[in-house]
Amino acid sequence: MTVIMRRMIGLICAVFITGTAASAQTSVNLSMQEARAVAMQALLAGESALALDLAHAILSQLPDDRSALIIIAAAAAQQGDPAAGRRAGARAFALSGTDLERYEAARLTALAAFTEGRFNLATFWLRRALIVAPDDAERAQVLADGRLVRRRNPWSFDLAASLAPSSNVNGGASGNLAAAPGTPTGTLSDDAQALAGWRGALALGATYRLWQSPVSRTLIGARYQGVRLRITDAVAVPDAALATDEVTLHLRHDRALDSGRIGAQLSYMLVDYRDLDNVTLQTDRQRYGEWQIEIDRRVPIGADMEIGLTVGRSWTVYELAAISDVQRSSFAVSYGYALPRGDQFAASIRYGDASSSNPNYRSTDWTAQISYDWAEPIGPVTLGFSGGIAKRAYPDYAIGPFVVAGGRRDNTLFYSANIGFPDISYAGFTPVMTITGSKTDSNVTRFTSESLSTGLMITSAF
Repeated sequence: MTVIMRRMIGLICAVFITGTAASAQTSVNLSMQEARAVAMQALLAGESALALDLAHAILSQLPDDRSALIIIAAAAAQQGDPAAGRRAGARAFALSGTDLERYEAARLTALAAFTEGRFNLATFWLRRALIVAPDDAERAQVLADGRLVRRRNPWSFDLAASLAPSSNVNGGASGNLAAAPGTPTGTLSDDAQALAGWRGALALGATYRLWQSPVSRTLIGARYQGVRLRITDAVAVPDAALATDEVTLHLRHDRALDSGRIGAQLSYMLVDYRDLDNVTLQTDRQRYGEWQIEIDRRVPIGADMEIGLTVGRSWTVYELAAISDVQRSSFAVSYGYALPRGDQFAASIRYGDASSSNPNYRSTDWTAQISYDWAEPIGPVTLGFSGGIAKRAYPDYAIGPFVVAGGRRDNTLFYSANIGFPDISYAGFTPVMTITGSKTDSNVTRFTSESLSTGLMITSAF
């Protein structure tokens, strides 16, 4: 900016602030529209201090001048006062009359909040900008900025809620026959049989980044999940018998290596569940706690493949003395592949072993699973699916005083599909329909079961 223009803007500021010329011999008559134009020119020329002076002068005459507020929203952060810019941007948004004006104000407010270090507010304003983004290019830029803010934010929050009908809300048996090799035949209670109904779940989570360097980071977090069910079958089983509440605390550390990364996580989970008395139909609140430690290693193979190894150990302590404590060990191998067009394929194999003084909790299991997620929508939807098989053996399983001949053996087939609807996304949130199902064959009929459920969940783009 030239010295002449600098002096002219300074003189204009003086006129607006005092109402008179800066010298006795000179006066400047300038319309508000001309003052706005000069202030904008100063801002675009990098003279943010002069632009702020002019904008404040305009606001002294017209407190709700949107153009002046926009200039302050853009310039204040450059002068070390992003909070003032954020407040001005929010006021400009309230005064906006079109979607394009709202988009401009929301973007500037988000930038000011980001500069201020208020990342949650920046995310809020980016979501407001996304609602009124004028075209696909701007929408893509907002999404990219939202992901950047999420990476910079030491806090991350998750909220999930679902309500889904299910043919087997309690994981019950497919029939009422109680039979197993080497044991008497009987009849299963109502709550041990598959019950149709609705499953509602609410999950809240928060994670805080305690420390981060170019090669490592440490996270601490907490999560709550509550599940409530509504039984629609005509049985004498209260809904409260199937309610659960779960709280988890975790501490995690990740470190980048010359090849891939390594991570370790320590967690503690406390679960409240209900124990039903089939005679009185009263429920008792029971509880168990579980400590778990996992170490995982990820090794890239080229630019588009990765192999993972995970080992884990857990210790579960039940309040109910008859169950006894359980110790579990696990080992898993995973493989991931990014296809040239961006689709993601993954496969894993997991082995687990559980030991306990209670023979019904001693087991070994194998699980194999694959998943495939399409990068681009297929017509109006995004699509991903997964499926797998699991085999579990309980060598010492007993029903009362009778030991099951050959032990209990369960074979399970499971699958799921996620169908997203990006065309009806709102503020970065997309509805996703989930379909999950499983079928288990067991030589103990109590555990022969089949279930199918559909539900709706909401996912966030950032």
